[in-house]
Amino acid sequence: GGMGGGAGGRGGGGMGDEPGAMPRMQRQAPFDIFAERLKLNKDQKTEALAAVSDALKESGPLRQQLLQAKLNMAKAMLGGASADDLKKIEDAYASLAAQVTGIETKAFAKVCGLLKPNQQGKAASAFELMAGMFNVSAGGGGGGRRGRN
Repeated sequence: GGMGGGAGGRGGGGMGDEPGAMPRMQRQAPFDIFAERLKLNKDQKTEALAAVSDALKESGPLRQQLLQAKLNMAKAMLGGASADDLKKIEDAYASLAAQVTGIETKAFAKVCGLLKPNQQGKAASAFELMAGMFNVSAGGGGGGRRGRN
């Protein structure tokens, strides 16, 4: 007998939609997407991860303060704060954001220093991905509204 093997009557061969294929539950980590975009080799990836990790550690307290400044801004607006008070909160927020951007840019410069000439063309688009790693909200940065309003 035998069952006849082959791709069997379903059309397309192996694009991940076979019933037995493992579902791809885990989204790729932002750093992995970043490393892929730049086509980093193993050594570059290790060094780049160290630079990004250090920058995330360094910017952590500032990012927490940014979140607090956003909350303060919302409270002030809802509470009918004066234009002067709002300006002070906005200025504090802008200062914190500039500090985080500085840390992020220094880390990105380290990563760019690791790149070979054939990888450098992808740097600009990868910076956007890196910026996303620093913009994680207090909720852990999941996507979309999870049914809570």
